[in-house]
Amino acid sequence: MNRRRPRPPVPAWARSVWAGLRRDDRGSNVVELAILAPGFLAIIMLIVQFALWFNARQAALASAQAGAQVAREDAATNGNWQGLAQQASTDYFDSLNTRLLGSLKADAHGNPATQVYVTVQGPLGYSVFNFFHLKWTVTETAGGPVECFRPAAGGGRCG
Repeated sequence: MNRRRPRPPVPAWARSVWAGLRRDDRGSNVVELAILAPGFLAIIMLIVQFALWFNARQAALASAQAGAQVAREDAATNGNWQGLAQQASTDYFDSLNTRLLGSLKADAHGNPATQVYVTVQGPLGYSVFNFFHLKWTVTETAGGPVECFRPAAGGGRCG
């Protein structure tokens, strides 16, 4: 047989304090808000930062595609195709009239006989986490095969 041992008596002052704590929940909402609010704010800031980064990435990709189009058209026939492609990327980004990227660096590379590419890179212009001193960089590359007209009488060379 298991007999329970009686509990030791609880002092009266402890019973009154415990009863007061159980019944009195005033201020608990303020404490909960103080604990949860920084987390909610951090999540909102992450969402805004992702939107800024995504929009900057789209602007960089569009600029790289504009430069790649010029590079693909001019690489076979123009020796200055890299400069033209880089200028086309920069001009397109300037025409967007955005400050999502702090500065833009375009680089055209590839084999002018087969494939050419334009890489656009720049630092993110805005950050909601400036107090961490983070440097966000956006890099996008676009390219493709060189376009050239090959007449039948030309022996397969671009003409």
